[in-house]
Parts: sequence; C-alpha cells; structure tokens
Amino acid sequence: MGRRLVPLTLDNLPDLPKRCRSCVFWELDPVSGEAAVKAGRSELEKESWISAVLLEWGSCGRVVYVDEVPVGYVLYAPPAYVPRSTAFRRVPWRRTPSS
Repeated sequence: MGRRLVPLTLDNLPDLPKRCRSCVFWELDPVSGEAAVKAGRSELEKESWISAVLLEWGSCGRVVYVDEVPVGYVLYAPPAYVPRSTAFRRVPWRRTPSS
C-alpha cells in the first residue's frame, strides 16, 4: 500500500470531494460566502482563494493519497486569509505548572 502526502495545488484541487471544493465557509466573509453560494460560484471562489494564498503566502494545504486514491486533506493559512477565524474567541497560550 503506497502512501503519499503532497502539497495542495490547483492541479490536485479536483481530487478533493466536490462538497469540500465548493465550501467557502472559512475562505470568505459571511456576506461574500452567501453571495457566492447563491450565485453558484463557490467552487470558483475556493479556487481563487487557494490561488491567492499560494501566490502570496505559499502552500496552504496537503492531500493524502493511498494507492493513488485521495483519502484526506487539510487546508491551513494565516488568520489574515481566513476571514471567519475572527469570529472565534482567542486567548493567549499559558503554560501551567504540572501537578
């Protein structure tokens, strides 16, 4: 069983499940995301987002293949590229002494 972990690119974007290729929840602000879904262009918006992040920041995901079949993926980017991340409360990391 051959396994590969490769960077996400526009070339292997079609390997993601269709539902995930068209989900723009994190990539767009709520108003733009809803407009993209209603207009039927969310998949194009996802592709544009990935392209922009690749150009401006670098690799923003990985795809896992087992025997050349895509079995999983992960997307990531700095908060500036993920508008919905601001909706979540952030707290500073603090180390606590172990008991």
